[in-house]
Amino acid sequence: MFSYLVAGLVTGAIYAISSLGLVLTYNASRVFNFAQGGMAFFIAYCFYWLRTEQGLPVVLALAISLLVIAPALGLLLWAALLGRLSSATPMVRMAATIGLAVALASGTTLIFGNKQVLQPKGIVGTAERAFTLGGVAVSNEQLTILGAAALLSLLAYLVLKRTTAGLITRGTVDSPLMTSLTGTNANMVVAGTWMVGVAVAGLAGIMITPQVGLNAGGYSTAVAASFAGVVIGRLTNLWWAFFGSLFVGVAQSVVIPWLPDDGFLATSLRPSLPFAIMVLAIVVQAVIRRGVSDDTQTREVASLTSTADRNQARVLALLRSQRGRWDRWVGFAVLAVVVSVVPSVFSDYWVGVITLGVCYAVALLSFRLVTGEAGIIGLCQITFVGIGAVATAQLATVHGLPVVPSMLIGAVISLVCGAVVGVVALPLGQLYAAIVTFAFALLADQAIFTREAFSQYDSGVSLARPVIGGRLFDTNAGYFQFAMAVFLLLAAGLWLLRRSNLGLKFATIRASRNRASTLGLPIYRSRIALFALGAAVAGLGGALLGSFQLIAFPGAYNATIGLTWFALAMAQGSWSMGGAAAAGVSLAVAPALFTTYVPTRLGDLPAVLFGLMAIQVVANPIGINPQLRSAFRALAIKLSPAPTPTPTPSPTLPAADGPAPAMAPVPSEQPSTSGGAQ
Repeated sequence: MFSYLVAGLVTGAIYAISSLGLVLTYNASRVFNFAQGGMAFFIAYCFYWLRTEQGLPVVLALAISLLVIAPALGLLLWAALLGRLSSATPMVRMAATIGLAVALASGTTLIFGNKQVLQPKGIVGTAERAFTLGGVAVSNEQLTILGAAALLSLLAYLVLKRTTAGLITRGTVDSPLMTSLTGTNANMVVAGTWMVGVAVAGLAGIMITPQVGLNAGGYSTAVAASFAGVVIGRLTNLWWAFFGSLFVGVAQSVVIPWLPDDGFLATSLRPSLPFAIMVLAIVVQAVIRRGVSDDTQTREVASLTSTADRNQARVLALLRSQRGRWDRWVGFAVLAVVVSVVPSVFSDYWVGVITLGVCYAVALLSFRLVTGEAGIIGLCQITFVGIGAVATAQLATVHGLPVVPSMLIGAVISLVCGAVVGVVALPLGQLYAAIVTFAFALLADQAIFTREAFSQYDSGVSLARPVIGGRLFDTNAGYFQFAMAVFLLLAAGLWLLRRSNLGLKFATIRASRNRASTLGLPIYRSRIALFALGAAVAGLGGALLGSFQLIAFPGAYNATIGLTWFALAMAQGSWSMGGAAAAGVSLAVAPALFTTYVPTRLGDLPAVLFGLMAIQVVANPIGINPQLRSAFRALAIKLSPAPTPTPTPSPTLPAADGPAPAMAPVPSEQPSTSGGAQ
């Protein structure tokens, strides 16, 4: 048992180093760094390249990676992006850092190549026994990791709590303007913290390299496991995060002797334990009310409206204008042309690619409900997509139900799962709700999608095409029509929902929960209903994807890919149905274009572009699609005739000694036939 304890402490120490970087940057900027995994992966690959491929000594490669490359990367990211997030909304912060995570991970493989390095050497090279404790051999690598974690945590605590630099850092978070009045450059303080935070993330990445290899997915999962310690520390407490991380590592290790040799617990319990602890810690803190219910951004009293705020107000004003509304009919005409032309103009291969994009678009419509209507940062939508696909395949293939009823039942199963997750996540603030939904996605990856009945040894379960009215949609052109019909029906339903009395209530809740509470609106139940309905839409999208691809493969719906989906949906506009369509089609078409016409080594470029698109939400929070729509609306307004003002008769003043003149009759106001301003 003592050997398991030592191994657990080492794993926990790696988590502790990673959580230390997260706590440092959050204390300085109030930005939770979802890009930590991408940063760790990039610095670890730099270390591997310097040491293995360039032949530098370990110490020199480590010094260049952590003292030169990491701070330079931190400063560059702060200047380009991270420095602008402190005053942004939680949703924009998360979308930007998730986009950065996607861009960094894909950009690293684009720079260094996509070769798999399964067992790279760590800091000490070949691990050797340093000493024996209680009959357990402790290696020099384990001793280095434990010592580095303890030293860094102690140093960070002393700097933050016992020095002037720490006081200035905390003051920068509370009030940058007041800190500036003391003669301190608040921006440089935050920039320095990000430089240190990236270096700490890089150190964690280098230390974990021998365990996970140089694999972007492995780094994302390992760093996500360190979120548990950060949550235990309530995002800001260094020592709680440190010991919480150690507890998570030890818990993962000491359960090994009690696990069975095979079965669900043997394969799923240990990797899913950090995410279960994460959810449990948040629930406990919510019960005892430890500040997890409100994490909205703060704004300085003297701060001015940002360029992004002014741009968003301009776009919304244009879209709400009563003039130029004929532009929507142009859009409908273009849509009709696309639907009728695609099957006849493109080859069967490209029709299949576009059809896959339409299926993605149906799944991404769930963000319209979850993020656009309910204002929830849901990072588990891809999990509901996978649940819908797996459930449909089980019902149709294993139990013999028709495909279309199986799709609908699969959507209902996703709806139930969404309601369960919503009950836990929705009472929380946006950041904690995002962490809970991400933890659920990671739990599903480890505990649900790995089940043999669902994965079939990583081959998936076959799923047939649907049959409606005796017609089998077995061709790409036929399935394109089927998928488009489903998308248009869902889009019409969401459009009607937004314009109904129920949609007005949802809008009131989204705008101000205090105002909605004053009006007696059921805030909690309404948000759960939207979240569950979004899960159902995602599940239906998963059923469409599985049926089109003729297989329900759970590995295609992991949490890391879900971050890319979220980033792309936010970039296009989370409340825009046109944005969902554009995001879905680009998810399918962009990789196909690069695979067909671009060299293989640039295959990760689409993911980099998707990440960069998400990053631009800092300057354009409303999204690309609404921005384009507003530009088209502005053109339509210019082309529309100006409204003719109705002349108003001016009253005539009576003479001082004469009778008052008779007033002219006021013309009666005719009702508008267009419903808009005349």
